[in-house]
Amino acid sequence: MFKKNKILNNKEKGFIFLEILIGSSLISMVFITLLGIGTLALNTSSSIKKTTQIDSLIKEEIEAVRSFRDGTVWGTNGLGTVSVGGANPYYLVLDTGNPPKWILQTGTEMVNDVTRNVVFDNVSRDPSTNNIESAYNPAHLDPDTKKITVTVVSGTKTYQVVTYLTNWLPWN
Repeated sequence: MFKKNKILNNKEKGFIFLEILIGSSLISMVFITLLGIGTLALNTSSSIKKTTQIDSLIKEEIEAVRSFRDGTVWGTNGLGTVSVGGANPYYLVLDTGNPPKWILQTGTEMVNDVTRNVVFDNVSRDPSTNNIESAYNPAHLDPDTKKITVTVVSGTKTYQVVTYLTNWLPWN
């Protein structure tokens, strides 16, 4: 009988070792899962921060173009006089004179680790509907509307937003 109790004690010791091994494995798996979730959260946060920065740069450029339009005379020194097409990129610079105003500069601007520019294109309108045509037709030129394309390049990704601005003061 004494030997039987000794055998049971050895079996119990083996089960305790097995329980410790299983418990350690489960704790390790939970820890690795939590590390993976933490890494994913950091990557997502970084991606959201970058996207927010790019969105802000695009919105800033569009608002600067609107302000430029509003502070100039369309056909004299405003949007009606800019060079059009992808070969003529611009960016805007704030002149801090009195009063402050936006000035168009030719080329592409570098902001932190991204590049930004704006391209202007002519717009044509369908004569029967007065809607903007999807493909530009010089015969239907609308001299009081410009297509504005803001482009931001970050690494290998390119982001573009297109909007249209009109000469809302047609006597300008």
